[in-house]
Amino acid sequence: MDAETAAALRAPFSDELVGKRPQPTCPNCKNSPSKACDQHPKARCGECGQWMTTAHTHLDFVGHADTTDRFLSVDPDWSWEPVERQVDPQVLAAAVASGNPDVVKAVLDSSPPKFDANGGFWIRLTICGVTRLGYGDAGGKKGANAVKEAIGDALRNAGMRFGVALDMWRKESPDSEARQAPARQRTDRTWMADVQRRILVAESDQELLALSNEVDAKVHAGACGQAQYEQLRALGRNREAQLAAAATPPPDVRVPEPASPSAASDTGSEADPVTQFEAAIAAAETPEELGQVKAKVMADFKAQKFDPTVGNRLLREIKTRQTAIEADAA
Repeated sequence: MDAETAAALRAPFSDELVGKRPQPTCPNCKNSPSKACDQHPKARCGECGQWMTTAHTHLDFVGHADTTDRFLSVDPDWSWEPVERQVDPQVLAAAVASGNPDVVKAVLDSSPPKFDANGGFWIRLTICGVTRLGYGDAGGKKGANAVKEAIGDALRNAGMRFGVALDMWRKESPDSEARQAPARQRTDRTWMADVQRRILVAESDQELLALSNEVDAKVHAGACGQAQYEQLRALGRNREAQLAAAATPPPDVRVPEPASPSAASDTGSEADPVTQFEAAIAAAETPEELGQVKAKVMADFKAQKFDPTVGNRLLREIKTRQTAIEADAA
């Protein structure tokens, strides 16, 4: 990234693009379900227009759309991706076993972001070939709007690391006198060597998840730099792929015939493979029969006979049918 582009990203926003975000200052108001306490009733604020506790201040902010416009103005091809994705381990295992990197990439790219226990997630923002981390959360919101809020928050947070609206992030409130520079990330070398070793010998996805949370905590604490963070993430992904490949079942198991094949013959042609799988899942009466169907689904997926979205749906149908069979047997 050249100096001109960096300066364009850091350019101040015009006044009409800067909004006012209300921030409660009373602890009792913050902790109250109604976001107001007995001493501070809610009222319409003449500055920000919000209906909220009278004990609040205002923080300057730039919205999602204007932040995106700034990115586009310097790099029309800018992009972002979540650091963690909610990947179906069975689909990933089948993709890895296929030996085709494009299939593995398709599975990863089609998986949604993975939210952490705080309701947020990390992203990688890439502008003009430079990638930096950011974190966003939904601020307690729920549903589809929460996802959009978390994405916008993450983009603003990552954009700040490129200098976008940096002046607004420098202070905790408009009347703060001291401006604190962000803590420098210095990796703990002893911890780094130890966590690398533990990733390499991890025996389950649960172990890897715990290690991932530990790494995130180190990043928050300023004890893990971005370069080292990327190294650990790559190491964790490789180990996850190894475990998934080792757990892949044998592909040469025959699928039971659908219970009512006449439905296909009535149309004068055979049903497509996906329809046959769906019929076989519905016809399965025992866990063993369902296991055979599952093994064949994964074998066909490895052979690239259908895309990851279809494979994922079939596996969900198998799980639903398995739950029903177990319930009937109980």
